[in-house]
Amino acid sequence: MAEEITVKVYRYEPGSDEGPEYKTYHVPYEEGITVLEALMHINDNIGPISFRYECRFQSCGACGVMVNDKPVLACKQAAEAEIQVDPLPVFPVIKDLVVDHGSYYKKRAQLRPYIERTRLPAEFPEPISYETDLRYREYVDCIDCFLCQVACPVLKEKGTRFIGPALMTYIARFALDPRDELDRVRMALSEGLMECTLCGECEKVCPKGRRIMEVDIKRLRELAKLEGLI
Repeated sequence: MAEEITVKVYRYEPGSDEGPEYKTYHVPYEEGITVLEALMHINDNIGPISFRYECRFQSCGACGVMVNDKPVLACKQAAEAEIQVDPLPVFPVIKDLVVDHGSYYKKRAQLRPYIERTRLPAEFPEPISYETDLRYREYVDCIDCFLCQVACPVLKEKGTRFIGPALMTYIARFALDPRDELDRVRMALSEGLMECTLCGECEKVCPKGRRIMEVDIKRLRELAKLEGLI
């Protein structure tokens, strides 16, 4: 690796700039330097740029960006000799690498991502079987980094009803919870469950290694088949 790395950063502030442009920076190379550390060096030592980060150890999902056209967590991705950093597509740009996730969270709220029930539990705290706990743990690793949403080819098609792998995860989580009484399977079908092509691109970019296609999409389809809905 050279003594420095070249970082090409997307720069744009809607309402202030005429249009987006790229600015090139040169950052000293250190063994193991990540894309996030390169961005932090630029911001602290060269000039201010806008980007998000929080935990810095792959647990919050805040630093999702495109690096050389691939959706990654900046805190996880090792910096190469030459990199181009762009904001995540699909979402409107607020400034530079910061995008507006408002539409995602609005849709997530509409999915009622909590246990729906008409009766209080017989006892509190409510006992949960070991099997239910194991099943739930398959979902809690999702950190809402949006990388799978960006990688999904179906979401790039006009007119699709598919809400994407990340949001479908929320439906699957409660569809498989015996305490939940909402018809999650019909909800999934109405949100384009059958439009997923099972390409597996979502699983390739998931920083937590979740089996989104296998655990979420296929299980929801199995439930729909068992209920005679497909």
